[in-house]
Amino acid sequence: MRILIVAAEVWRSDTSGGNTFTNLFNGMDAEFAQIYCNPGMPSNKICKKYYQFTDIDCIRSILKRQPAGRALEFEDFPDDEVKCEKVEKETGNFYSFFRHHRVQLFYVFKELIWKFSDWKNKEFETFVKEFDPDIIFAPCYGSHILLAMDRYVAELTRKPVISYIMDDHYSMKQFRLSLVYWLNRLALRRNLRKTFPYYDLTYTTTEEQMKECIEAFGCSMKILRKGSDILEIPKKETVNKPIRLIYGGNIYCGRWKTLGEISKALREINKGGVRMVLDIYSGNEIGEKQKALLDDGVNSFFRGAVPPRELKKKYRESDIAIHAESFELQNRLITRLSFSTKIVDCLASGCAVMAVCWNGQSGYRYLKREDAAICIDDLKDIGKTLKEIVDNPDIIRVYAEKAYACSERNHRKSMIQKEMMHDFETILEADR
Repeated sequence: MRILIVAAEVWRSDTSGGNTFTNLFNGMDAEFAQIYCNPGMPSNKICKKYYQFTDIDCIRSILKRQPAGRALEFEDFPDDEVKCEKVEKETGNFYSFFRHHRVQLFYVFKELIWKFSDWKNKEFETFVKEFDPDIIFAPCYGSHILLAMDRYVAELTRKPVISYIMDDHYSMKQFRLSLVYWLNRLALRRNLRKTFPYYDLTYTTTEEQMKECIEAFGCSMKILRKGSDILEIPKKETVNKPIRLIYGGNIYCGRWKTLGEISKALREINKGGVRMVLDIYSGNEIGEKQKALLDDGVNSFFRGAVPPRELKKKYRESDIAIHAESFELQNRLITRLSFSTKIVDCLASGCAVMAVCWNGQSGYRYLKREDAAICIDDLKDIGKTLKEIVDNPDIIRVYAEKAYACSERNHRKSMIQKEMMHDFETILEADR
């Protein structure tokens, strides 16, 4: 089976999006190729063939009247960390600045650049046709560019498309004081209605999003979550002194403020001596205000980014893995239907899991429903809950066992891959 992936992110096993692809497809009996639309080089042990587009490619295409994008093919799997760390710096810096500052007009400008560039060119068409996929795997992003690319590749190949949606790109349950945002949102809704009929099957991570998508698009949908290797999950034998909390992942969308509330609670708990500390591992840059809140050197420590293998080790050395989301209205609505892949990492860490989120967030509702985490849905309850744990550390062992049980029930990697492969084969057989 030949599977063509159409995605925004480069397939790197050391990043969140790329790691999701590795988690889903590692060990599958298939040949892969990927189209991606960002700077950077791939790093994985699964895929050798790529077609890369970047924003700079599209600008050059307009200015120099040349085709956008380029084909990349590796003799061996591109998993050499030294070679694959080389990126196009000017593109990366250009993109990162606007992404970090979330400038809405930039995204409109980006869409226009792609619209007028020559990305539907002969070289790209040749790449797709020569690979000749049996199935297209095209995650559904809130991007006009990627939605148009999904339709183009589907029409070019006439092959079935399987999609994967993980965020709310469609509903009007958002809060923004920006006319540009709302005009784009309305255009995106039209674009999604135009694109969803191309998807033979769409996966999602939450029951809430599945229900909303079926109502909006009348589409075929299934739940698909990140898997874990159950045999690798360590058993919680002892609790550290001081008790160690750990957070790993992005701190944008207001998550840093929630972590800050945890840090504040720890200052109170530790007044008579250090009994509990928080380690934060994130590749996001922090300002002086955030540093003062998240890295006081006694109660909380901002450790920066570490490689996935190292982060896994840090989880195993800790006691409680934190899943945090923002309590602010705008960010609550942005992440309402999200199910962070970090939740699965937390469940498989060997730690107890603590979820600090508003109670309408899909990831929080899942953990609460499964009784798989210590759940806090009110910032005022953080201090009281942490104090209860400090006074009775056996709570940690109890919830570590509940986290393991949830992983075993719902996230066994072998079963998830088996079901997904069955879906692919069923769709492929129906297409013949």
